[in-house]
Amino acid sequence: MSTSYFIYTEAFIDDKWVCINPTFEKEGKRCPAMTYESGSRTYFGQTANKIEEIGGALRFDDLSVELQTSYERCRDSEFVRILSAEVDAMRGCMPSGQAHERHGIVLKDSVFAYESGNVEELYESITPGEYAKLDDVGKQLYQYYEWDDPMGWFVYFKEILEHVQWQIYDWQSVYGDEAINKCRVVALVF
Repeated sequence: MSTSYFIYTEAFIDDKWVCINPTFEKEGKRCPAMTYESGSRTYFGQTANKIEEIGGALRFDDLSVELQTSYERCRDSEFVRILSAEVDAMRGCMPSGQAHERHGIVLKDSVFAYESGNVEELYESITPGEYAKLDDVGKQLYQYYEWDDPMGWFVYFKEILEHVQWQIYDWQSVYGDEAINKCRVVALVF
């Protein structure tokens, strides 16, 4: 069975959660566009688990009115999980000053294969001490490289947080500089 993840951004405005995603017309009703979507052919499960770990599960009635209206058909469904985490807590999981999850000294051929999609992961790296012991010809085969585990949560957190920033910026562009003090992502898992 496949799993789909639909992620939205909600902000706490005027003592209630409001979905700040732009909306579009579908079959005569307003529907919010997603902040992020992932299908079953990705490794997004670890990201969903991390969202649940730092936030938790959410009841349908705790969703914003906009999401409740859009997903009314799912109100009593036992096949839908709703996860939520505050954006600040998600940001807190990201190592400060670190653009990528992993780094190391790896073979240049491996970097080329990774960047061109021929391999999914860089498995072998050497330590700076091992690199220092190589002769000049051996050193030319290696390079320092930073990357994200495509099967981990880090790479998706970065994308989601970037999209959330866009949502906040767009919301404030339309509605003014109304302060958004608290923001969360909501993931509907089907």
